Amino acid sequence: MVRGLIAFGAMMVLAAPAAAQNFGLDRRDANFGERLTLIDESQAPVIGPDDPGLAGNKSGFENGFTLKLGDTYHLFISEMFGRPHLDLRIAHWTSKDAIHWTRKGVVMGSKPGRSAENPFSEVWMQTVIFDRKTDRWNLFYIAYRGGSPAHGEALNMDYEGVARRAVAEVPGIEGIDGPFKDAGVAMAPGGKDAALWEGQQGLDSFFPYPVGDKWVALHGSHNHFPVAPWQVGVATAPGMDSSVWTRVPSEQPSPIEGLFIENPIVNRLPNGHYIAVYDANHFAPNQPEIAANPGNSVGYSISEDGIHWHQGRSLVVQTTEASNWASDLRTPLGLVPEGDGIFTLLYTGKMKDKPFWAIGRVRVKLTGD
Repeated sequence: MVRGLIAFGAMMVLAAPAAAQNFGLDRRDANFGERLTLIDESQAPVIGPDDPGLAGNKSGFENGFTLKLGDTYHLFISEMFGRPHLDLRIAHWTSKDAIHWTRKGVVMGSKPGRSAENPFSEVWMQTVIFDRKTDRWNLFYIAYRGGSPAHGEALNMDYEGVARRAVAEVPGIEGIDGPFKDAGVAMAPGGKDAALWEGQQGLDSFFPYPVGDKWVALHGSHNHFPVAPWQVGVATAPGMDSSVWTRVPSEQPSPIEGLFIENPIVNRLPNGHYIAVYDANHFAPNQPEIAANPGNSVGYSISEDGIHWHQGRSLVVQTTEASNWASDLRTPLGLVPEGDGIFTLLYTGKMKDKPFWAIGRVRVKLTGD
């Protein structure tokens, strides 16, 4: 989530030593059978800087989550209403075609006054999950504090990110419109089983999903100084509403990406496998046959059991010069099943001609097993 605050050139200089910190990862084969193939792409953003529903959003959008209920798409998204990657709120948008969108309103806002004493200096959307046991929607988000210059921290960087949960006050499926009430910490950084790769940023992402009779989460982190890779690990808990998640030692970190991965979103596939789509910088793509780069692609990976993930692959979502409106393609917002192996995929990206992070749309087809 701080990638936009670090100069691209500086990251390239640091890429080699950071990538070398592989922590003895199990380099699992990236040639899994499942493949995502692009079948349709919008030539321009579906929500851009001229959208009438921006409600004062100056800098655009970052990570979020998309789902479909009946014939309606729901998008929960982090809006960068002021300074990019620093002033955020979580909003809810809906659509009938995933192209024309209507903003429903703010779900949750950050607290003004960025500081080391304000643990809600930023709020970043993660996912929403319907809990049949309690008949309520649960919303997960990351909350950060600002840095403390007096203690050698950078004020405009994220520190000690905490995954939090909020619960819809209205029961049933219709409760997706909120309001949502904070229910406390889902997962906190640190702890006795914290891994060496986790750093000062705390949790930069947290995505829970069911596997058998337990819940699994991909949790991300990063160390600012000295700079280290952005990576993810795997943790488990007995329930989605747990406040104690136990890290899986063999998956600390997961080998999905060696240098950069943020905000993975997981779906279970009809064959029982799991697929994750995520933000990746593609400094060293493992697919020489695909011209992937940070301005046109996202990453995806497969797990047969929901715990052990393969090395990721690239999915180019802006395939032509005419459709490549992004100078920095950021975060996929989840695969929405449409039937017959077809998925709608929204994503965020910084526009080439404006300082605005817009939302694009594609449709992809899943092949292989």
